[in-house]
Amino acid sequence: MLSLKVNTTKVPDFSDIQRFAENASAEVLVGFLAGRMHVETKHKDKKGKKGKYKNIDGKDATFENMETAELAKILTFGSARIPPRPFIEEGLLSKKDELKKEINIQLDKIKEGKMANWNKVGTKAVGAIQEFVRSDYYKSHVPNSPRTIKYKEGKDTPLIDGGDLIGSLEFIVR
Repeated sequence: MLSLKVNTTKVPDFSDIQRFAENASAEVLVGFLAGRMHVETKHKDKKGKKGKYKNIDGKDATFENMETAELAKILTFGSARIPPRPFIEEGLLSKKDELKKEINIQLDKIKEGKMANWNKVGTKAVGAIQEFVRSDYYKSHVPNSPRTIKYKEGKDTPLIDGGDLIGSLEFIVR
């Protein structure tokens, strides 16, 4: 929590306090931008030909023509056939201490009258989530089903198929 101490023996300059509060206020939002379409990974069909979009049951792929943000929501909360994997929240929590340290560094810059670099916080947050997804956490805690592994041509990497999802992760500083 940010605290501001004002010496009561002097009349405070409220415009300085207001400027300080405005400069210290920022939101770093991490996620997927609306409107960006997910690029489906092409897997072999039953005849062994690449380029066919088929889901595990051999029907048209369910993630084709879907926004990346919608896919992330399904993967985060799960569906009737997909277990929930809240990768954004868990990724941020996995690097919570490092992210808090960076936030405090930026707040200290503001206290010193310098400009904060909130983009650095956003970059570290995105990196934390990507690192978490690439780790073996979900492989051991919420693994892919044998059917999914077969569909993904033997790859047992939950949340990673072609890399489009985690490569689309972005941040915005507000």
